[in-house]
Amino acid sequence: MADLDPDNLSTSADEVDYPPNNYIYRWIDVMFVVGGMCTYFLDWGLDILTAYTHWKHNDVVWFTLTVIFISVPSLVMTGVSLHWYIKDADNSHVPKASMCRWVVRIILLVFQLGPILRYLDSLYHGIKSQKYFKRGDKKQQQAYYTLMLYEESDAIFLRLFECFMEAAPQVVLQLYILTQHPESDEYGKKWEYVLFLGCVTSLLSLAWGVTAHARGSRFTNLKKNNISILGTFVLFLWHIFSIGARVTALVLFAARFQLYLSVVCVGHWILMIMWLMSRRSLSGVCSRAVGECFLSCVLGAVYIFVFINDKDEPTRKKYVFYYFVCGLENLVMITLFLIFTDPSTWYYISGVVVYFILFVLGLIFMTLYYSLLHPTVPHANHSQKLQKTQVNSQ
Repeated sequence: MADLDPDNLSTSADEVDYPPNNYIYRWIDVMFVVGGMCTYFLDWGLDILTAYTHWKHNDVVWFTLTVIFISVPSLVMTGVSLHWYIKDADNSHVPKASMCRWVVRIILLVFQLGPILRYLDSLYHGIKSQKYFKRGDKKQQQAYYTLMLYEESDAIFLRLFECFMEAAPQVVLQLYILTQHPESDEYGKKWEYVLFLGCVTSLLSLAWGVTAHARGSRFTNLKKNNISILGTFVLFLWHIFSIGARVTALVLFAARFQLYLSVVCVGHWILMIMWLMSRRSLSGVCSRAVGECFLSCVLGAVYIFVFINDKDEPTRKKYVFYYFVCGLENLVMITLFLIFTDPSTWYYISGVVVYFILFVLGLIFMTLYYSLLHPTVPHANHSQKLQKTQVNSQ
């Protein structure tokens, strides 16, 4: 690819406010890209193996649901990714892709690898930025770093979208199936391990997606510092335990009440939509109001499993409200499970114990993150770095 025109790129309407780390592409950035690709492939591969497991044992219903949860999100992501590429082709501020690059894009999209394609583009631009940094070409370094941020933000969005359309329902479904086969007569231990491992990778994907979103959302904010490596790790543990607790409560409830789980999820979704819309301004043109309603509906679905901050504002009250609602729902579901389930059921006690352990650990790591590791207070040299970067860019 030819050198970019930084002046032309800087006039783009999508320009970030302030790229982090003084435009230096670090090894931790590479690790996040590689980690995202690895969790994607693990989750994708084990989901396919899980579907094969159900097909081999003639479980048509489970096989069909598993395939739907795999294919529908993948097709939607492919369509969204292709739409973005077509829009970029008409954007004079984005470098034009060669015919060879378009062929590679189409091939990977056909194989439903949209997020992987974005990750590879992000890695490519990041490496190019680092190369120009070593050469001392600051303008090219900044131009490629900015393109890296665009691609990484797209990859993070696609991955987050995929997680809550595919991984979240998948882990609930497969754990529910495992509760229905306690004696291992039908599946055998080997295939039960496959189902359980698929649940673990789906849970890891969910926690990774939320963590990557939180980390990436701070990249383009002028007044925010980046999350540290330790903070990122604690953030990941917080989400994996809190999501695990929520999924455990939903699965235990579904194991006894089956379709009534949809009532719980739909009711929670409607409550979250009402809560979101109560905090949004729907005044103005109709298109803006429709967009706000649509965003509230999408976030409401995500809030069935985890909270994601939708506005740049203090989050303490929002977290208190969200975790109070989820904690109350979980407690009611666990209580109903204990009352109406046969105590001789193999997961009667262990399932409840696992839930409370995960829930408490989630709260502990959330408290640890916000009390010690959340980058709320700007570092003393942050404004100095910003001023130095602005002077060097002029």
